[in-house]
Amino acid sequence: MLVPLANWQNPSKRRIAAIRAAQERDEAALLELLEAYLILKGRKRASLSPKTLETYRLGVRDFLAWAWPPDAPAPQVQILKATADDLDRYIADLQTEGSHLVGRVLEYRRQPGANGPSLKPSSIATYLAGVRALYKALEWADAATLPMGVRAPRDPTPAYERRPALPVSLYRHLLAHLETGEPHHRRDRIAVRLMAEAGLRISEVVHLQVQDIHLAERLLEVKRGKGSKSRSVPLSKSLVAELQDWLRIRLAHAAAGEGRVLVNLGGRKADGRGMTVRGLREILNRHYRTLGFPARYSGAHLLRHTAGTRFYQVSRDLHATARLLGHSNINTSAIYAKMDLQGLFEVVDKLEV
Repeated sequence: MLVPLANWQNPSKRRIAAIRAAQERDEAALLELLEAYLILKGRKRASLSPKTLETYRLGVRDFLAWAWPPDAPAPQVQILKATADDLDRYIADLQTEGSHLVGRVLEYRRQPGANGPSLKPSSIATYLAGVRALYKALEWADAATLPMGVRAPRDPTPAYERRPALPVSLYRHLLAHLETGEPHHRRDRIAVRLMAEAGLRISEVVHLQVQDIHLAERLLEVKRGKGSKSRSVPLSKSLVAELQDWLRIRLAHAAAGEGRVLVNLGGRKADGRGMTVRGLREILNRHYRTLGFPARYSGAHLLRHTAGTRFYQVSRDLHATARLLGHSNINTSAIYAKMDLQGLFEVVDKLEV
């Protein structure tokens, strides 16, 4: 993630380079400026996570493809002179036409009207965050001013409805499905339990190292949490026992020198190496489809939501829920109180006559 920061240290040279990059549509130079600004001036500075940086890059690339399509001789919006009205038009275009990039492979759509489906408000907010970061970088270079008063559209659907937790019955069904004894099922079951019972994020699971698990203490350390935060996570006795079994099985499959807990199995080139977020997410979705789960239950984060909901159901304590999930603000954990459908079922069942 180290860009040649010396290229952007001198204020006068920085301004000239930024103006040239915007006028020539030099995407690589603009992204380099963005990264230099985030590392030197951003809130996280050099501890900026690769995921955050890639998210910002995606938004900038999409904005550039809209403001100045790569096959167009001139921009439809002057990048250095963009106004709040210009960004509002960009947001409206995202709402109606979708992203200006083909999926996430960073190839540009060239035909008018060929864009994909409209983006969700949360995705638009993500793109806009990248654009704002670009204009803060240009402002730092004294090349442009951040347009003010631009907001992403609100999603009328509450977050607890958009991202539901997995019902207990379906969660048990998933665990039973993975209880075959096959090594790949044993691994997937560990991944599921770490997210749905220990509350880990998928990125935290794939980066978890064997040395970060302390079975005798029934603890694991998350050293690469969101926002570069670390935390200690207590484990149930049954999860400790299953982890102990998996770590013994893992020894026969892990590549030499591989320290991550979850490793790829099978005949691929990555055999024995640590899993990726994308690979694990695809595996989880495949299990959901095999079991015939409703379409709204997809991805990995619903398992963390399952953990949060269960933590709250057992404790009725938002402080404990926040501590277990690594939230610095209990208001972030309040969503799990609203996800507690079991309590709602108890209410409606009392209405039976």
